[in-house]
Amino acid sequence: MGEQAASLQGAFRTDLPGRFNELDVLRRQWPLFAATVEGQVLPPYEVLIHPSSGCNLRCQWCIGDHVPLEIWDDERDMLTLVDASKEAPDRLPDTLGSPVAMMKLVRDIVGYRKTGSYRSGGTDHTREFRVHNVSFSGLIGEPLISRAALMPAISYLIDNDVRVGIFTNGELMDNKVIDVLVHSGYVHVSLDAATGPTYAALKFRGHKAGAVKFERAVENLRALAARRRQERTDLEISVSFILYPENYHEVYDMAVLARDAGADRLRLKRDISGDKLLDPAQVAHANELIARIRDEVVDENFELIEVHKLDYEAELPRQFSVCSITDMFAAVGSDGHLYPCNYHPRPGGASYGSAVDTSFAEVWEGAVRARVRGDLPAICPKVCDPFKNRSNTMLQIGKTIIATHGLDHLERDVNQLIDARAYESAHGREHQG
Repeated sequence: MGEQAASLQGAFRTDLPGRFNELDVLRRQWPLFAATVEGQVLPPYEVLIHPSSGCNLRCQWCIGDHVPLEIWDDERDMLTLVDASKEAPDRLPDTLGSPVAMMKLVRDIVGYRKTGSYRSGGTDHTREFRVHNVSFSGLIGEPLISRAALMPAISYLIDNDVRVGIFTNGELMDNKVIDVLVHSGYVHVSLDAATGPTYAALKFRGHKAGAVKFERAVENLRALAARRRQERTDLEISVSFILYPENYHEVYDMAVLARDAGADRLRLKRDISGDKLLDPAQVAHANELIARIRDEVVDENFELIEVHKLDYEAELPRQFSVCSITDMFAAVGSDGHLYPCNYHPRPGGASYGSAVDTSFAEVWEGAVRARVRGDLPAICPKVCDPFKNRSNTMLQIGKTIIATHGLDHLERDVNQLIDARAYESAHGREHQG
């Protein structure tokens, strides 16, 4: 590789701000990246936890329905699909629905600290590494199904200086939940529709009760935003909208609803399985509506994040051969087991071992994880989490630069890109990816 080509320029999305951007991994976590490049096993900077595999909705795009693991058995010359669908005969047990099990897990996470060495600024350094962020979400499950275990765990993490966030459909938020979440780092509410009938059609199999659930979710969103204003906390509130042929025409109205409800931003995505993409005419119409959002809805208090560009097909397929982000992100299924990432937890999936039966640190540093991570991404589902997909593609280029020019060269490149503020939003706010 020539000197001119030895750069991350062009290897990341310049239109995504802060934590939404893959370059943020290197901006915030250079010491951890530099240490893992040298082969050290240190606490991940973020842990994503699935508190439950049960859900109160039936969204058409539920990722567990679209990304079965394909496992080839050489001895029997046989392909097996390991399903995570809500309709599968088996699903992971809700071990973390137990307050005792969940609290054991988060106490382990908070207590996992380890000294490591890394290179930065041309010199070697030593520091203590720990988990900084914990995010609660689900592959097929709604986190608030396990709210009795989840709320004390979130409070414990907040009290121990861990940034906490949750991805939820919002329908199960009540006053007790809001009491806790208003002090967290971020709440992401998946609405995906601007009207009750569309919500019901896409997220509750067309049943009339789906419209009631929509109204409840919107009211809960408003209540959370009102509570934030009252207590003046630093909570960030996002609303998401997955663009489907059946709902894309409501995206402008969704932006207005989210802004008026008190959200900070609207996140737009598309079906990453590729099963229900917009046709060219729908893409053109959606882009017109998105342009109107930017012109008429976005302001200093409300922003639009296009996680996926509708006319950019290259984002969907996996473009890397080595999974590097797995050394920096951990994922825990509802069964309390650690997995390679948040798309893996399912019956028969590639578990590293139980962090409930043993310790989080023991599983993370264990021989099973060391062996399984060497098989990534060959044993992964056909698609990746969008952020991890982009991060791995960028980090693979970064490791090529290291192999050719050294770690110091890559750090200088990263710092130059950061100094140019190539990935910050106009408002300079921080976000969760």
